[in-house]
Amino acid sequence: MHIDKELENLNQMLLKMGDLVTSNIQSAFKIYLKEKGEFVVNDDLVDRYERIIEEVCLNIILKERPYAKDLRQVTGILKLIADLERIGDHAEDIVFFAQKIDHFNDRLDQVKDMLEFVLKMLNDALLSYINKDLALAKDVIARDNEVDKFYYQTIERIVEETKKQMHEPGFAVYSTIIIKYLERIADHCTNISEWVVYIVTGYYKDTQFFKGV
Repeated sequence: MHIDKELENLNQMLLKMGDLVTSNIQSAFKIYLKEKGEFVVNDDLVDRYERIIEEVCLNIILKERPYAKDLRQVTGILKLIADLERIGDHAEDIVFFAQKIDHFNDRLDQVKDMLEFVLKMLNDALLSYINKDLALAKDVIARDNEVDKFYYQTIERIVEETKKQMHEPGFAVYSTIIIKYLERIADHCTNISEWVVYIVTGYYKDTQFFKGV
């Protein structure tokens, strides 16, 4: 069927957008962690993917008149890519503040652990969409609580270490902002997984459904 080809095309574009967003986040944090090399964050290309996917979705709705299941997938994708685009925006934000602390010698290596955890959330959220894996989507949603704990613990550590003059105040402030963006990225990964649940089941943030999965 023609609509099946259109949906498969959407899936491929969504994956490419997801790969690009992931690469942007990795590059942004390499700048923050002062790793050697030239790292590029291309948010304009992320925005372009979002516009193209939106256009394809709207064309499917208008021309193909999809049945309930396919319509749910298309509308879910429209919501899902909005979260992906916001993650892309955060990559640019992180670069902006990372450049402000370039002259500091301080390090926060524990941020690497939080970064890896959140990137795994993003990868699994996208994987749950591709495989329509409800169990994985629910697992990603549950992991958001761990990110929140990690966030608060890291902030407390920064405060205590700054009191002991282990960090310059400017470094501490900008690092706190960057870590907050990482926590927000985890929130968007949770949103993506919630849209996966909607696409597969028709339920969106339904408490009873999540208790039963």
